[in-house]
Amino acid sequence: MITLMSATRCPYCVRTRLVLAEKGIEYELEEIDLSNRPPILRARNPRNKVPVLIHDDLVLPESAVINEYLDEVFPDPPMMPDGPAERALVRRILVSFEDLTDAYYAYRQSDDAWPELDAALSTVDAWLEDRQYMAGDAYTLADPGTWPWFARLQLMLGVDLAAYPNVAAWKQRLEQRPAYAAELGLTPVS
Repeated sequence: MITLMSATRCPYCVRTRLVLAEKGIEYELEEIDLSNRPPILRARNPRNKVPVLIHDDLVLPESAVINEYLDEVFPDPPMMPDGPAERALVRRILVSFEDLTDAYYAYRQSDDAWPELDAALSTVDAWLEDRQYMAGDAYTLADPGTWPWFARLQLMLGVDLAAYPNVAAWKQRLEQRPAYAAELGLTPVS
């Protein structure tokens, strides 16, 4: 039995919901109100954050860790490459993506942060120039691990991604996948 403690509006939870959907894993969703977090959340994650995955006796917080766990326990379809260098690249993308998320959250607070966000988007656009997906020609955990912020850039902040054609094309490719299309339908703009 798998339970996911999640918040609909949390992009980190979106990462994990996408992986669960892409792998066809059935799970029970425990929706958490982020403005009134229940004590059980802190008991399961001392950082008091979602997502938290409960799989039998295992309680696992942190979306990147959860997603790698899911890929190992439910290997079909695989979402991590076979080679260690390629797996390291996926992990590096997820860690370095914090540059964009930092710029995203700064821009949410102030339009003055636009130059930082523009620079981060330009970097990602250049990165995607010769790639179909974040880590190359194959879909990996790097794609659901980064997509939620690009969706929010458009939905919540009104950022036009046309100025970043490689990002726009990548995002459009992902949104042709049923899991992404479904996520767009359930993620409210807030």
